Amino acid sequence: MVHPLRILIVDDSAMTRRMIRSMLDHDPDIVVVGEAADGREALTRVAELHPDLITLDVRMPVMDGVETTRQIMAYQPTPILVLTASLSGYDIDITFQMLGAGALDVMVKPQIDDSAALERARSALVRKIKLLAKVKVVTHLRGRRKNNDEWPIVRADASRQMVMVAGSPPYAFPVVVIGASTGGPRVVQQILAGLPAHYGAAVLVVQHIAQGFSAGMVEWMALHSALPIHIAVADTALQPGHVIVAPDRSDLLITDDGRVKLSMQPLLLPRPTIDVTMQSVAEICGPAAIGVLLTGMGRDGAQGMRSIRRAGGYTIAQNEATCTIFGMPKAAIELNAVHAILPPDKIIEALITRIAVKWGRHV
Repeated sequence: MVHPLRILIVDDSAMTRRMIRSMLDHDPDIVVVGEAADGREALTRVAELHPDLITLDVRMPVMDGVETTRQIMAYQPTPILVLTASLSGYDIDITFQMLGAGALDVMVKPQIDDSAALERARSALVRKIKLLAKVKVVTHLRGRRKNNDEWPIVRADASRQMVMVAGSPPYAFPVVVIGASTGGPRVVQQILAGLPAHYGAAVLVVQHIAQGFSAGMVEWMALHSALPIHIAVADTALQPGHVIVAPDRSDLLITDDGRVKLSMQPLLLPRPTIDVTMQSVAEICGPAAIGVLLTGMGRDGAQGMRSIRRAGGYTIAQNEATCTIFGMPKAAIELNAVHAILPPDKIIEALITRIAVKWGRHV
């Protein structure tokens, strides 16, 4: 017999807690085992109830979402789905700090006044809970320290500089494509933070995330990176040492002359799609392409990695031990599309070494 998933709802609004409970009570595979109105109460409920997943608010009295996430992941590691009511700058910043502290994913709270939207939100919430509740999360010991910092930043020596040539065709310099899904933002942040200010490759990032969060994610990552990070804008020239992130609902490609192209052609796959970006870079850049596939469910990126490898480029997959979900890297490995399988800190080293040795570019 399969037991229903046991969910703890944490939100300072009693109305919101009732709404979420009502949305979940209709599914026989889910049972709400408790509620909490603030972070401190949430810690007590987690210790008592041992839920399979926690839905966690961002702004709360007594203890906010960031510190609550840190404490839960340090002492009672449990899958956490962040539910935020706002896409404002403050809430977005807190949301991504929560993801950096170990929360798995984020969704916008449904609007009560739209019945059709509420039903769509209910279906999406149930699907997300059923996916994330199965994730085996790990303890984050830094939550037990005082003066907690975000994920440690490992920087290379950036004392030697190089000249950036705007508008050059992409094969004049390497192009790195980083693809990620569930659990990805904190790993992408770590990798970008570890690359030096004058990194000798252009970097494209395709991160699966809920609609409306891409811009906030870019702002959050930019706080911890020496590289300029921007949302992709059509016709922008690729440049070494610059990071371009795929926007909501658009696929990111590149043109023959090394510029950004955005596509919204009808596809069955959700956008942005990692495979589309990697295949575009493989076609244009050939041996100058580098693919990095990180944590995530499904197979997106596996074909793209194979395209890069077949084009003479280099491919790296995140190792299973450090992945939130090993699905995407595993799919690429099974296709024999991966040159190296590494944890995030070693991915940073490989990206720096590859550019320095293969391309003779100082970083």
